Amino acid sequence: MATPVTGEAAPKVHRRRFAVLYGGLVVLLAAGVAVGIHMMTRTVVKPVPWSAWVPPSTNPETAVREIAGHVQGTYLGPNGKELVTVRGGPLSVGSDPAVLVKPDTTATGGYKFFDGASVEYQLCGNTTKGNCTIDQKKIAPNTSGALTRRMAYELALTTFHYVPEVQNVAVLLPAVIKGQKARMLVLSRGDTKDPKSLEAAIVPIREKNGQPNSEEALKIASATDPMIFHYEVTASLGGTKSSGSTG
Repeated sequence: MATPVTGEAAPKVHRRRFAVLYGGLVVLLAAGVAVGIHMMTRTVVKPVPWSAWVPPSTNPETAVREIAGHVQGTYLGPNGKELVTVRGGPLSVGSDPAVLVKPDTTATGGYKFFDGASVEYQLCGNTTKGNCTIDQKKIAPNTSGALTRRMAYELALTTFHYVPEVQNVAVLLPAVIKGQKARMLVLSRGDTKDPKSLEAAIVPIREKNGQPNSEEALKIASATDPMIFHYEVTASLGGTKSSGSTG
């Protein structure tokens, strides 16, 4: 014969269940408070920017001109004025488009053609002679040579980082001594890896006046020597101009 169930056991079971439920809510509440405190007090580590300045425009041609103007304004001569004027745009000779080549005995015709879109920057010394040279009386050739090389390298790296359409950069360098042959820094995207930051890639200048000392100038020259070429402009068979560079 079954024994009737009294009403005394059920309330005990329910009390235990509610106790477990309340205990769970307390644990969840404590965890929520801990997470909230962590979110409010945690230190957010922001990634280090590649450079302190970023071109405002995403249009390739506009960005190249903005890069030219920015770099121009950051290099000053001993008189506090801009060392050179920097012009940036598509690689061309006058109004004619140009292609960039360099000697290569293993290539067809003895020249290697740089593939992809190319841009050029021209560094022009602010002299009254109109020949883009830098006045040796105002700044020593060693100093101006180091600064313009550093400018050229900075222009190339900044272009590669912020203008992904560009594959090659040619920077026409001004003469820093009388009778110096035409030179340019040539760099292809495939020849260099994007550095973690611009500051880590270029030789720092420690002097407050922005003029490199002899040790810094030597490091700049050593870093950029493989990229510097003498160049000449020749006409191609198609009637357009081709910029040929020689080491």
